[in-house]
Amino acid sequence: MTALGLASPLELLEELKRKVRALRQLQFQVVEVVGALDQQDAAETLGHKDLIEVFKHVLHWGPKVSRRTLALARALCPTVTPSGARVDPVLPLAAAAMAAGTLSEEHVEVVAEAMAELPAVAEVHLVEYAQHHEPRSAKAFCRELAYRLDQDGPAPAEPGPTRPRNVVRRQWKGGRYHLFADVDAETGAKLDALIDPLAKPEPSDLRHAPEREGDAFCEVVGLALRASRHHLRGGERVQLTVTLDYEKLRTGIGAARLDNGERIPMHQVRKIACDCAVIPMVLGTRSQVHDVGRRTRTINAGLRRVLVARDRGCTFPGCTRPPSHCEAHHLRHWANGGETNLDNLTLLCRRHHDLVHHSDWEPEMAGGRPVFRPPAFVDPDRRPRRNRINVA
Repeated sequence: MTALGLASPLELLEELKRKVRALRQLQFQVVEVVGALDQQDAAETLGHKDLIEVFKHVLHWGPKVSRRTLALARALCPTVTPSGARVDPVLPLAAAAMAAGTLSEEHVEVVAEAMAELPAVAEVHLVEYAQHHEPRSAKAFCRELAYRLDQDGPAPAEPGPTRPRNVVRRQWKGGRYHLFADVDAETGAKLDALIDPLAKPEPSDLRHAPEREGDAFCEVVGLALRASRHHLRGGERVQLTVTLDYEKLRTGIGAARLDNGERIPMHQVRKIACDCAVIPMVLGTRSQVHDVGRRTRTINAGLRRVLVARDRGCTFPGCTRPPSHCEAHHLRHWANGGETNLDNLTLLCRRHHDLVHHSDWEPEMAGGRPVFRPPAFVDPDRRPRRNRINVA
């Protein structure tokens, strides 16, 4: 029997209140550290796209927790301007209450959401109410306060002039390509049909919806190029790649693997093979694809087929992108003497290709397969990691 087991219910509740207050204070200290990392642009310094990706590897936080903590940090922590001037936090009263342990993260989220539409003087009323009520009740109070402050609602928008049917504006600015499109509903529906499947979040996806959709749009452009008559950057016409053992094809027993990871029965493969170009690839005893590359920077069509057969998609640990979304990456850069052959190439999706080029993640070959050594701040021992999703 522990000491807690000997306490009365009232004593236990008092102890629970003390623990919860201390936990909220500790959570605020975590938010402060995250705010400092955000202010220092720590992700860029470490070679990562954003802090969400850093927290994924260092703290094993999911994207939801990372985004929530970053949002809290930006609302509750003071900032410093480039000139060195200190700017008070957006929600100073909420920050003080959480630091004292009287507001939870969920309470602060409710206050922050409401204050986005309310004047600064409303914060004192929201914080006061939230300190004595659960978040759902505080949210209802926020809605009621917003209504009382603006019972008329927003003014109706003036009808705008008739716009042209389809408008696209393109501009290069600061090394980026700015694109604006205002098109008819039919074209918009077609674009949605292309982008939506590519923008679906994966289980470990750290990107916000706009970033996922932006990456999906870039993939649509790449797919369109590869489907055209022009073979740009080693691209090919639309094709179906099936990887299988020749003996299985001969006997008609077993299954084959498509480049998206799905398997189809051998009788369907035999039917496909009746009217297609069959490209033989000799496999070793451990199913490693033999080198068919040559000393050139460009990835030719044949070598890309071999890469697809070996890697089966993006090889970065945990990634599930299929080969059609991937680019060939030189482990040792071609400009530094790296050869364009199978032992020096791996498939990476656009997102992880950028990460490898701008961070301390180091890809290398081990046993004929690509592995990745993480930065020391992720794993001090830098033990190699392998993608265990895109495997046979």
